[in-house]
Amino acid sequence: MEHLLPLNAHDAYHTWIDRQIENQQKHRMCFWAVEAKQDGAFVGAVGLLPVTYEAHFTPAVEVGWRIARPFWGLGYAPEAAEAAIRFGFESLQLSEIVSNAGVANEKSMRVMSKLGMLRDLNGDFDHPLVPEGNALRRQVLYRLTRSRWLAQSAAPRA
Repeated sequence: MEHLLPLNAHDAYHTWIDRQIENQQKHRMCFWAVEAKQDGAFVGAVGLLPVTYEAHFTPAVEVGWRIARPFWGLGYAPEAAEAAIRFGFESLQLSEIVSNAGVANEKSMRVMSKLGMLRDLNGDFDHPLVPEGNALRRQVLYRLTRSRWLAQSAAPRA
């Protein structure tokens, strides 16, 4: 979340949740609440969403995450994102899932790599919903095709 634009109080409590409900009803996908296994504490949200802006790679479905700072580095983002990707390829039969992050967001890029996503070296773009001059505007693009995911899923894990 260090590399995301903050949600205002109204979005955080109402609009954002309403959008997740609407996306689930309309597209059969949304961000899911993530809870700590040991005590049920709210960790953040992870899931799939249709990309709502125009870019060279749209239309597309993205996997994303917002994890609260106390839970960074504990494996919640990759574990939950892996489940979201599995759902996208197995249940929704998606052909590709993308993810993007600000160019300085090395933590999210590590998660994307752990998920088997590949950086599209020609895919960097200026995010149209981030104001010009904001350091988060320039984004890197990662992709994962269904065929690559199937091959990775079939390979024995080390």
